[in-house]
Order: sequence, then structure tokens, then C-alpha cells
Amino acid sequence: MKFLLSIFLMFSLTLFSQNPKTKTILGKKYSFNYKKEHNEFEICQKTNDSSICYKSIIKNKDEFSFMKALDKVTKMTINKYKYNFFDEEKLLSEIAEFDYSKITIINKVDDFSQLTDPIDLKIKNAPDNFSFKIIKKDDDGNYALTSSSEKINKLLITDFKVDDFEAKIIYNLNAAKVEIAGEIKSKVENGFKELLAELYNTSISKTEDYVYLTTEYLNPKIDPLIKKGYNFYFLKKNKNIYVKVCKVDDTKVDDAKDCDVYGAFITSISEGEFVNSITNQHDEFQDDNKNNQTAIEKVYYMILTKKQGEKTKELKKEISDSITSIFQKIENAKNTYSGQFVINKNVPLFIKNDKKIKNNVGNKKSHVENENEITLEIDSVNIRFFNNRADNIIVVGHLSNDEENTRVFTNRFYSLPLREFNHRNQTNTLFDKEGDSYTYYYDDVIDFLPYKKFNYAVKNGEIKLGEKDSIKAVERKIGDYFTGIFFSDFLGLNTNNSNSLIVAEGRIRIPWNLRNYGRQTLFDNITAYASVNLFSGFEDNSRKIELDDTLDADETSEANAQNFTTDNFNLLTNNNIDAGILVTPYTFEWKGASTFIHLRYGLRFIRTGAEYNLKEQNTILVDNTPTVQETIVERKGFQVYSIGQEAEVNFEIRPQSSVGADVTVGLNWFRANGTNKNDVDFSTTNNSPNLKVMANIYALTNSEDSNSGVYFRLGGHYNLGSYKVFPQIMVGYATNLSSFVNKLKKED
Repeated sequence: MKFLLSIFLMFSLTLFSQNPKTKTILGKKYSFNYKKEHNEFEICQKTNDSSICYKSIIKNKDEFSFMKALDKVTKMTINKYKYNFFDEEKLLSEIAEFDYSKITIINKVDDFSQLTDPIDLKIKNAPDNFSFKIIKKDDDGNYALTSSSEKINKLLITDFKVDDFEAKIIYNLNAAKVEIAGEIKSKVENGFKELLAELYNTSISKTEDYVYLTTEYLNPKIDPLIKKGYNFYFLKKNKNIYVKVCKVDDTKVDDAKDCDVYGAFITSISEGEFVNSITNQHDEFQDDNKNNQTAIEKVYYMILTKKQGEKTKELKKEISDSITSIFQKIENAKNTYSGQFVINKNVPLFIKNDKKIKNNVGNKKSHVENENEITLEIDSVNIRFFNNRADNIIVVGHLSNDEENTRVFTNRFYSLPLREFNHRNQTNTLFDKEGDSYTYYYDDVIDFLPYKKFNYAVKNGEIKLGEKDSIKAVERKIGDYFTGIFFSDFLGLNTNNSNSLIVAEGRIRIPWNLRNYGRQTLFDNITAYASVNLFSGFEDNSRKIELDDTLDADETSEANAQNFTTDNFNLLTNNNIDAGILVTPYTFEWKGASTFIHLRYGLRFIRTGAEYNLKEQNTILVDNTPTVQETIVERKGFQVYSIGQEAEVNFEIRPQSSVGADVTVGLNWFRANGTNKNDVDFSTTNNSPNLKVMANIYALTNSEDSNSGVYFRLGGHYNLGSYKVFPQIMVGYATNLSSFVNKLKKED
């Protein structure tokens, strides 16, 4: 069975479960199948009533186990194969012992008269593939038996006359019985070989498909005056590039025999090397032909685009997996607790009074004790936390003098920073059945007490407190302050960038809530962010400022001052790093619209690349006329660092627990503050401020199980001096949105 192994060693073993393949082998119908779900090969003989199957399970995953299983099940089938041999069912091993004296020859003496051409040997009940011929050897009446097999022919050496042809034919067949059996077995094995090859090529071995790129018209070397069409196909395999080029006419693609495969090329091959290889490898195209060079260069950049597309896809997955892995570890870390919440069953009520008096702890209040000693009896309290605030507080209870009517109260005016549960400031108003107005304090409803340690950093989520309940407050983890995002500019609105632009961004927001006055908060939070353009396409000028060429190697000379000057707005539109830190000195809460309005101020840092060509001039003679010729000596570049101020108004909109948006309107200013090369005297013009209008929209994809979701960015910058626009419509993926969207998840 070595021939079977040699077939499959030529292929890589990528397995796919497909429909079984069938074939009739010497009159018997067989099917061969690989069942991937059971890792099992199977050969079945089909009959009218049933199937006889032989199976083998692959226990290991290496290619040798694959071969052994295939060899085993095929040998098993061949050994059990029964051949209908002269009306008897014979195993292949039994055919070599067959006695041909039992056969009945149908040919008669009359068949030999006037014999010129060979005639078939006719035997009663002979198998279809049992083929011999009788030939006339000479004019003396000598005849012989022949076979199409050379091995058998060498043993058929006995000539015969007409009067004894039956005995001599039987003698010849018995003399060659082993070789005859071998030929039959070989035909059976070849039938299985063809069946297995078809199964492997169509169901098991994964073929490598070339991707069509383009059709180009080039001048062939054998007929350089006439352009001919060629289809170009691309394949990337094992970090190498292959290009298949096929001749075409106006209507159809020629067969594969008219195609040439070029390569293997390394993925970092240069344009010049690629063009030369395509021209010279098969010597198909005319060399030094400008038309051919242009066409092949076009193919090169199409391949390069596909390479970068694959790189972008791989990079996106790598970033996503990396960020997700980090924050899953943070998210799954063991919970710690910052305190505990305890509900109070009886809450005192106060009658509203314009006269301010002091209570026994020295805090001012505008209420007095009610004379009837009516209290609020608490049944339950639901609290939803968001950025260290009690975003929603729902109190369910009844008045002590009206136990039949259940009351529901909410903090409909503003959210409460957690420290307010321990300060006598926040109140709510209710009316009894007589219409009298009463007030209760939230620190009388709920106590926030220490639990091993004590702080106001509580994880976003929701808790429910019942009568006499005490619930631990889960402390915020470090990851709850951070959001990792990566974007793709899939619309390609930034015309100086590739459509495959990838931006990775990290944002951190630390709630302060330094001082609260009802709807107003001083120093609500501090926010920092950093975004990096990880990949921006393969073009040399992508995400870089393109400066004018220069002839002077002395880059600080006055002659080059103009060359190293650009519009200030270019620093922003071409940046490769953008980072900033913003403080929020004032915040106003618009509770009815589920919106916080923040006034922010801070610093913003950007880094931008710049490139230029250093040229030289040479004087050459053209038709005996001196001519100045410029050539590029070197491509040079440097990075520009800019620090500017930014002031903005931010609308933090949170209509529900798993969706949110930030709308920002602001101004920023930038100046070129330095470069990473001291010998470049770089400067900018148009130092006008930029108007920023930006909307970030977030949505959790599975708020019960993770803090990950989609992240959209719409907006842009508008320069008030040059009137230029830098639009952004970005679609991204974010991991850990807990500090931006209130993930609604109850904690026990």
C-alpha cells in the first residue's frame, strides 16, 4: 500500500467533512467518507439491500496517524473484497489458487478458419475484466494466447494447433494464474486509489485559491509590437507572495496551462525588485518597456494594498484581544468593599419653615420637628451608582399615619455624591393626606458605614435594600476608571489618510465631586486621554506633513526657512499622537434630561511627523546644451511636538443604563514647541484657534456580562483662521465602558 501513502504525503492535511465519494470498482459500488465530528474514516460497499462498512478512528492528530488510518481501512477493505470470478465469489487472495480446468471455453474450431485479425477468448461466466485474445502466429496453423499485461504475456509461451486449443489455453491460464490474480488485485487497488484521490482532492485537502487582481495589457517579448491581455492573480502563503499571470483574449480566460506563477517573493519586496522579477523570471514580457513597467507597478501597489489590509485586520484583532484580555483580568479580580449601606426603618419628618435654626450638630437647616411625630416607614430603597454618585434613589414606604397607601419617592432634582449620605444637606419633600408638606433627609434614610475600610469609590451598578438589610458596597477597581478604544476611519473622510486608518485610544476619568451645592458641583472630575495612530496606510505621506524639497544640506540656513514652515492646522490633521488632561471646575446637573453639563479646561499635546526631500543639482549636456538636472539624494523626516490649551463645554448624556453620549463644543490653540532634531528650524503660520465639535456615542453590547461595546465618534475641527475642516466619523470598539456608561448590574 505504499502507493497510497505517497499520494497523501504530497498534500497538507487540512481536513474538512464533506459528502462521501462513490465509485464502482470491478462491478461493485463503494463509498469513501471522512467524518470530521468523529475523526473517523469509513469505506462502505453498497448493495441493493444494505451496506458493509469498514472504519478506522484517528487517535492522534499528526499526519502519520492520518496516513496509518487511511492505509489501515483501505487494506481492510481490499482484504475483504470479494470478486465474482467465473460465477464464484472469491477473495482476492483466493483467485491465485483458481483451477482453470473448470472453465468452459465458448470459442469453436470454425472461429480459426480464415483468421487474420486477433479474436477475443470467450469463456462462460468470465468476469468483465478477464480479457485475452487469440492470434495467428504463422501460416503453418500455429496459434497463441496473448494478454494486454506484459507480466502475463511472458508466461503465455505455449503455442497450439486448432485441434488442441482448449487444453493448451487452460494450460496457459494455469501457468499464469498468480500473475492474473495480481492484475485483478491491481485493478481493485487502482480503483480505490482513484476513489481516495478524489475524496482527498475535493473533500479533505484544502486548495489554495489565487485572488484576482486586475487585467493588464502588456507587450510580450515574442511579439513586442502588439499588446496582449494578461490576468493577474495573487496568493499569500507562508509569509511569501505568489503571482499567477494568465494570457487572455477578448472573451475568455485561457486554461491553466497558459499561466505562469511568479515567486516566491518576500512580503517586503521593493517595487523595483518586483517589476524586474515579473519581467525576467519567465522571460515573457519585453524588458525596458515603459508600458510594461507601469502595468506591473500597478499590480505591485494593488498587492501592497491587500497586504496592508490583512495587516490592518490582524492588528485590529490583536489590539482587541489584548485590551479585552487585560480588562477581563481586571474585571474578574476579587471584589473588595469600600463600605456598607444600612436602611433605617423609621425616618423622621420635618415641617418646612422659613426660619433657619440650628440642630444639635451645628448644621443649618430650614425645617423644624413636626409636632404630630409623623414618620416615614421605609419598605425598600433602590440605589443606582454612577461615578461615585447615587444617580437614582427610589424610596418605597408609607407614612406612619397612613399605612394603607404606599408611597414612592425619587431624587428627581439631582444626584447625590456618596459623601452626602454622611452630611445633613440633601432633602426631599412629601405631602401627607391632609396636604401638609414634610421633608426628610437622605442621611436619615440610609447610613453609609465602614466595612473593614471606608471610601467613596463605589462600583457602578444598582443595589436594593430591604428592611434591616445591610449591603456591602463593591469598591471600584482600577479598570473601572479606564476605557480602551480603537477606531477605524472606514469612510476615509480624512483625504490625506488611508481608509484603513486605525487609532487606539485610552481614556481615564477620575470622579472628584469635591463640593456639591444641589445641582451644582465644584471639581466634579479630572479626565485624561491619549490616542495613537497605529496604522495609517502604506503611502509615504500618510499622516505626515509633506514639506517642500530643499537643495541646501544646511537645514538651519535662512534660505530654507520657508521650506520648514507649514500651516498650524496641519499639526492637528496629521498628528500621530494626541493626548490631553482636562479638569472640570464646574458642573451643572440637568436631571430631567439625564445630562451633566461640564465646563472643562486643560492642556493638549500632539505629535506630528514631517518629511521632505533633500535634492542636488547637476549640470549635464543635452544635445550639446548645458542643462540643470535635479535628483533626490535623501528622504528625510522629523517629529514636531505641540502643546496647547483647550477649553470646552461637555454635555454628558445618560438616558439609560447601557447607552450614553458625550457632546463637546470647545476651542483649542496649538503652537509648534519643538522637534526631535535640533538642526531643523521649524515654524508655523496661522496660529488661529480651532473650533472643536465632537460627539462620542457609546452602547454596551451585553450589559449583563461585560463592559465592552461599540463606540462611535462624529464631529471634527474647524480652523477659524484658514477655514479648513478636519472631519471625523469613526467607528470603534471599546473595552470597559463602566466609567462612561452606567452598567446596570446588581451586586449582592
